[in-house]
Amino acid sequence: MAKVSKEAKIGVAFILAIVILYFGISFLKGINIFKPTNSYTVVFDDVSGLTQSTPVTLNGLQIGLVYSMNLDENNPKQVITHLNLNKGLKIPKGSKLYLDVSLMGAATVILEPNLSSTDMVTQNDTIIGLRKKGLMDAGGDLMPKVTEMMPKIDSILIGLQNLTNNPDIPRTLNNVSGITAELKTSTKQLNNLLGSVQKDVPVMTSNLASASKDMAVMTSKIKTMDIDETYKSINSTLKNIEQLSLKLNAKDNSVGLLLNDRQLYDSLNSTLNNASLLLKDVKENPQKYINVKVF
Repeated sequence: MAKVSKEAKIGVAFILAIVILYFGISFLKGINIFKPTNSYTVVFDDVSGLTQSTPVTLNGLQIGLVYSMNLDENNPKQVITHLNLNKGLKIPKGSKLYLDVSLMGAATVILEPNLSSTDMVTQNDTIIGLRKKGLMDAGGDLMPKVTEMMPKIDSILIGLQNLTNNPDIPRTLNNVSGITAELKTSTKQLNNLLGSVQKDVPVMTSNLASASKDMAVMTSKIKTMDIDETYKSINSTLKNIEQLSLKLNAKDNSVGLLLNDRQLYDSLNSTLNNASLLLKDVKENPQKYINVKVF
Protein backbone atom coordinates (compact mmCIF):
# COMPACT_ATOMS: atom_id res chain seq x y z
CA MET A 1 0.00 0.00 0.00
CA ALA A 2 1.41 3.34 -1.07
CA LYS A 3 2.21 5.81 1.63
CA VAL A 4 0.61 9.27 1.53
CA SER A 5 3.22 11.94 1.32
CA LYS A 6 3.52 14.70 3.87
CA GLU A 7 2.77 17.30 1.20
CA ALA A 8 -0.55 15.58 0.38
CA LYS A 9 -1.55 15.52 4.03
CA ILE A 10 -0.80 19.21 4.33
CA GLY A 11 -2.83 19.95 1.20
CA VAL A 12 -5.85 17.99 2.45
CA ALA A 13 -5.67 19.72 5.86
CA PHE A 14 -5.46 23.11 4.10
CA ILE A 15 -8.52 22.36 1.98
CA LEU A 16 -10.48 21.22 5.06
CA ALA A 17 -9.48 24.38 6.90
CA ILE A 18 -10.71 26.53 3.99
CA VAL A 19 -14.04 24.62 3.92
CA ILE A 20 -14.50 24.99 7.69
CA LEU A 21 -13.59 28.69 7.47
CA TYR A 22 -16.13 29.17 4.68
CA PHE A 23 -18.90 27.45 6.63
CA GLY A 24 -18.00 29.42 9.75
CA ILE A 25 -18.04 32.77 7.97
CA SER A 26 -21.31 31.86 6.29
CA PHE A 27 -22.85 30.96 9.66
CA LEU A 28 -21.65 34.22 11.17
CA LYS A 29 -23.26 36.04 8.26
CA GLY A 30 -26.55 34.31 8.97
CA ILE A 31 -26.34 31.76 6.16
CA ASN A 32 -27.20 28.19 7.08
CA ILE A 33 -25.67 26.22 4.23
CA PHE A 34 -27.13 22.91 5.34
CA LYS A 35 -30.69 24.21 5.60
CA PRO A 36 -32.69 25.81 2.77
CA THR A 37 -34.04 29.27 3.57
CA ASN A 38 -36.20 32.06 2.19
CA SER A 39 -34.98 35.62 2.22
CA TYR A 40 -37.20 38.50 3.38
CA THR A 41 -36.54 42.24 3.48
CA VAL A 42 -37.33 44.30 6.56
CA VAL A 43 -36.89 48.05 6.95
CA PHE A 44 -35.93 49.44 10.39
CA ASP A 45 -35.55 53.06 11.43
CA ASP A 46 -33.07 52.13 14.16
CA VAL A 47 -30.93 48.96 14.28
CA SER A 48 -28.91 49.77 17.41
CA GLY A 49 -27.73 46.46 18.86
CA LEU A 50 -28.67 44.48 15.75
CA THR A 51 -25.86 42.48 14.13
CA GLN A 52 -25.46 39.81 11.50
CA SER A 53 -26.51 36.35 12.70
CA THR A 54 -28.97 37.90 15.17
CA PRO A 55 -31.63 35.23 15.69
CA VAL A 56 -35.19 35.64 14.42
CA THR A 57 -37.74 33.97 16.70
CA LEU A 58 -41.41 33.04 16.63
CA ASN A 59 -43.01 32.23 20.00
CA GLY A 60 -39.51 31.82 21.41
CA LEU A 61 -38.41 29.35 18.70
CA GLN A 62 -35.57 30.39 16.39
CA ILE A 63 -36.79 30.43 12.78
CA GLY A 64 -33.91 32.21 11.06
CA LEU A 65 -31.02 34.67 11.20
CA VAL A 66 -30.21 38.21 10.11
CA TYR A 67 -28.18 37.97 6.88
CA SER A 68 -27.17 41.55 6.07
CA MET A 69 -27.86 45.23 6.81
CA ASN A 70 -27.32 48.32 4.66
CA LEU A 71 -28.64 51.88 4.43
CA ASP A 72 -31.46 52.66 2.04
CA GLU A 73 -30.04 54.78 -0.77
CA ASN A 74 -33.34 56.62 -1.21
CA ASN A 75 -33.88 57.20 2.53
CA PRO A 76 -30.69 57.20 4.64
CA LYS A 77 -32.78 57.23 7.81
CA GLN A 78 -33.88 53.65 7.12
CA VAL A 79 -31.84 50.47 7.27
CA ILE A 80 -32.67 47.64 4.91
CA THR A 81 -32.24 44.33 6.70
CA HIS A 82 -32.30 40.93 4.98
CA LEU A 83 -33.50 37.89 6.93
CA ASN A 84 -32.96 34.24 6.07
CA LEU A 85 -35.94 32.30 7.43
CA ASN A 86 -36.75 28.59 7.31
CA LYS A 87 -37.83 27.37 3.90
CA GLY A 88 -41.34 26.22 4.84
CA LEU A 89 -42.19 29.31 6.90
CA LYS A 90 -44.90 31.60 5.55
CA ILE A 91 -45.50 35.11 6.88
CA PRO A 92 -49.09 36.46 6.67
CA LYS A 93 -49.47 40.01 5.45
CA GLY A 94 -49.89 42.48 8.29
CA SER A 95 -47.44 40.59 10.48
CA LYS A 96 -44.98 42.61 12.54
CA LEU A 97 -41.26 42.18 13.12
CA TYR A 98 -39.93 43.72 16.34
CA LEU A 99 -36.31 44.41 17.19
CA ASP A 100 -35.90 43.67 20.90
CA VAL A 101 -32.62 44.57 22.62
CA SER A 102 -32.15 43.33 26.19
CA LEU A 103 -30.50 45.29 28.98
CA MET A 104 -27.30 43.27 28.43
CA GLY A 105 -27.23 44.28 24.75
CA ALA A 106 -28.39 40.97 23.21
CA ALA A 107 -30.67 41.64 20.23
CA THR A 108 -33.50 39.47 18.88
CA VAL A 109 -35.89 39.95 15.97
CA ILE A 110 -39.34 38.76 17.05
CA LEU A 111 -42.01 37.80 14.50
CA GLU A 112 -45.63 38.41 15.48
CA PRO A 113 -47.77 36.88 12.71
CA ASN A 114 -51.12 38.34 11.70
CA LEU A 115 -53.29 35.25 12.10
CA SER A 116 -56.37 36.97 10.67
CA SER A 117 -54.82 37.33 7.21
CA THR A 118 -54.82 34.60 4.57
CA ASP A 119 -52.51 36.47 2.15
CA MET A 120 -48.81 35.71 2.55
CA VAL A 121 -45.81 37.97 2.20
CA THR A 122 -43.64 37.22 -0.85
CA GLN A 123 -39.88 37.53 -1.05
CA ASN A 124 -40.28 40.67 -3.15
CA ASP A 125 -42.33 42.43 -0.47
CA THR A 126 -40.83 44.76 2.12
CA ILE A 127 -41.86 44.40 5.75
CA ILE A 128 -41.83 47.40 8.10
CA GLY A 129 -39.83 46.61 11.22
CA LEU A 130 -40.54 48.12 14.63
CA ARG A 131 -38.36 48.56 17.68
CA LYS A 132 -39.51 47.55 21.14
CA LYS A 133 -38.77 50.19 23.74
CA GLY A 134 -36.83 48.74 26.64
CA LEU A 135 -35.35 50.26 29.74
CA MET A 136 -32.40 51.72 27.85
CA ASP A 137 -34.70 53.29 25.23
CA ALA A 138 -36.79 54.86 27.96
CA GLY A 139 -33.72 56.49 29.52
CA GLY A 140 -34.58 59.89 28.06
CA ASP A 141 -38.02 59.83 29.63
CA LEU A 142 -36.69 58.57 32.92
CA MET A 143 -34.00 61.21 33.39
CA PRO A 144 -36.39 64.08 34.31
CA LYS A 145 -38.10 61.84 36.85
CA VAL A 146 -34.74 60.75 38.23
CA THR A 147 -33.69 64.41 38.48
CA GLU A 148 -36.86 65.19 40.43
CA MET A 149 -36.20 62.27 42.76
CA MET A 150 -32.58 63.22 43.50
CA PRO A 151 -33.38 65.83 46.25
CA LYS A 152 -35.67 63.32 47.97
CA ILE A 153 -33.04 60.59 47.72
CA ASP A 154 -30.44 63.04 49.08
CA SER A 155 -32.63 63.92 52.06
CA ILE A 156 -33.28 60.23 52.72
CA LEU A 157 -29.54 59.51 52.66
CA ILE A 158 -28.88 62.42 55.05
CA GLY A 159 -31.55 61.10 57.39
CA LEU A 160 -30.02 57.62 57.27
CA GLN A 161 -26.58 59.09 57.99
CA ASN A 162 -27.92 61.05 60.98
CA LEU A 163 -29.67 57.94 62.22
CA THR A 164 -26.49 55.90 61.86
CA ASN A 165 -24.42 58.52 63.73
CA ASN A 166 -26.94 58.78 66.55
CA PRO A 167 -25.20 57.76 69.84
CA ASP A 168 -28.44 56.24 71.10
CA ILE A 169 -28.24 53.47 68.49
CA PRO A 170 -25.52 51.45 70.32
CA ARG A 171 -27.42 51.78 73.62
CA THR A 172 -30.59 50.67 71.90
CA LEU A 173 -28.77 47.68 70.44
CA ASN A 174 -27.40 46.84 73.90
CA ASN A 175 -30.92 47.08 75.33
CA VAL A 176 -32.19 44.84 72.56
CA SER A 177 -29.42 42.37 73.38
CA GLY A 178 -30.41 42.43 77.06
CA ILE A 179 -34.08 41.99 76.19
CA THR A 180 -33.15 39.07 73.93
CA ALA A 181 -31.21 37.43 76.78
CA GLU A 182 -34.16 37.93 79.14
CA LEU A 183 -36.51 36.50 76.55
CA LYS A 184 -34.21 33.50 76.21
CA THR A 185 -34.29 32.98 79.99
CA SER A 186 -38.07 33.44 80.09
CA THR A 187 -38.45 30.98 77.24
CA LYS A 188 -36.34 28.44 79.09
CA GLN A 189 -38.41 28.90 82.27
CA LEU A 190 -41.60 28.63 80.25
CA ASN A 191 -40.33 25.40 78.67
CA ASN A 192 -39.54 24.02 82.13
CA LEU A 193 -43.01 25.02 83.33
CA LEU A 194 -44.61 23.39 80.32
CA GLY A 195 -42.53 20.28 80.97
CA SER A 196 -43.79 20.07 84.57
CA VAL A 197 -47.33 20.74 83.41
CA GLN A 198 -47.04 17.95 80.88
CA LYS A 199 -45.95 15.62 83.67
CA ASP A 200 -48.96 16.65 85.82
CA VAL A 201 -51.44 16.41 82.96
CA PRO A 202 -51.84 12.60 83.18
CA VAL A 203 -52.45 12.83 86.94
CA MET A 204 -54.96 15.65 86.45
CA THR A 205 -56.64 13.69 83.71
CA SER A 206 -56.87 10.66 85.97
CA ASN A 207 -58.33 12.80 88.78
CA LEU A 208 -60.84 14.33 86.41
CA ALA A 209 -61.84 10.87 85.21
CA SER A 210 -62.28 9.71 88.82
CA ALA A 211 -64.32 12.81 89.69
CA SER A 212 -66.41 12.27 86.59
CA LYS A 213 -67.11 8.69 87.69
CA ASP A 214 -68.07 9.91 91.19
CA MET A 215 -70.38 12.48 89.69
CA ALA A 216 -71.93 9.79 87.52
CA VAL A 217 -72.51 7.60 90.61
CA MET A 218 -73.98 10.55 92.52
CA THR A 219 -76.22 11.41 89.60
CA SER A 220 -77.47 7.84 89.40
CA LYS A 221 -78.21 7.88 93.16
CA ILE A 222 -80.06 11.16 92.82
CA LYS A 223 -82.13 9.67 90.02
CA THR A 224 -83.12 6.74 92.26
CA MET A 225 -84.19 9.01 95.15
CA ASP A 226 -87.90 9.58 95.83
CA ILE A 227 -88.03 13.32 95.33
CA ASP A 228 -91.66 13.63 96.43
CA GLU A 229 -91.10 11.83 99.73
CA THR A 230 -87.94 13.85 100.39
CA TYR A 231 -89.83 17.07 99.70
CA LYS A 232 -92.65 16.02 102.04
CA SER A 233 -90.13 15.19 104.79
CA ILE A 234 -88.39 18.53 104.41
CA ASN A 235 -91.73 20.33 104.40
CA SER A 236 -92.79 18.56 107.60
CA THR A 237 -89.49 19.44 109.29
CA LEU A 238 -89.91 23.08 108.34
CA LYS A 239 -93.41 23.11 109.78
CA ASN A 240 -92.13 21.64 113.05
CA ILE A 241 -89.43 24.29 113.18
CA GLU A 242 -92.06 26.95 112.56
CA GLN A 243 -94.24 25.63 115.41
CA LEU A 244 -91.24 25.50 117.72
CA SER A 245 -90.42 29.09 116.84
CA LEU A 246 -94.02 30.13 117.58
CA LYS A 247 -93.95 28.40 120.97
CA LEU A 248 -90.65 30.03 121.82
CA ASN A 249 -92.09 33.43 121.05
CA ALA A 250 -95.36 32.77 122.93
CA LYS A 251 -95.80 33.42 126.71
CA ASP A 252 -98.21 30.58 127.47
CA ASN A 253 -95.50 27.98 128.13
CA SER A 254 -92.49 27.67 130.39
CA VAL A 255 -89.90 28.05 127.69
CA GLY A 256 -91.72 31.00 126.21
CA LEU A 257 -92.01 32.66 129.59
CA LEU A 258 -88.35 31.99 130.24
CA LEU A 259 -87.35 33.61 126.97
CA ASN A 260 -89.89 36.42 126.82
CA ASP A 261 -90.69 37.44 130.47
CA ARG A 262 -88.57 40.42 131.42
CA GLN A 263 -89.35 40.22 135.12
CA LEU A 264 -88.31 36.58 135.24
CA TYR A 265 -85.09 37.49 133.47
CA ASP A 266 -84.43 40.31 135.89
CA SER A 267 -85.21 38.06 138.87
CA LEU A 268 -82.89 35.37 137.63
CA ASN A 269 -80.22 37.96 136.95
CA SER A 270 -80.62 39.41 140.44
CA THR A 271 -80.49 35.94 142.01
CA LEU A 272 -77.32 35.13 140.11
CA ASN A 273 -75.77 38.38 141.25
CA ASN A 274 -76.69 37.71 144.88
CA ALA A 275 -75.31 34.20 144.62
CA SER A 276 -72.10 35.58 143.20
CA LEU A 277 -71.82 38.06 146.07
CA LEU A 278 -72.54 35.32 148.58
CA LEU A 279 -69.84 33.08 147.12
CA LYS A 280 -67.41 35.95 147.20
CA ASP A 281 -68.22 36.71 150.81
CA VAL A 282 -67.84 33.03 151.70
CA LYS A 283 -64.40 33.00 150.14
CA GLU A 284 -63.38 36.17 151.93
CA ASN A 285 -65.03 35.45 155.38
CA PRO A 286 -65.44 31.71 155.73
CA GLN A 287 -65.53 31.98 159.58
CA LYS A 288 -68.85 33.68 159.39
CA TYR A 289 -70.43 30.58 157.86
CA ILE A 290 -68.32 27.69 159.07
CA ASN A 291 -67.97 27.17 162.83
CA VAL A 292 -65.39 24.52 163.64
CA LYS A 293 -64.91 23.43 167.29
CA VAL A 294 -61.99 21.31 168.33
CA PHE A 295 -62.37 19.22 171.44
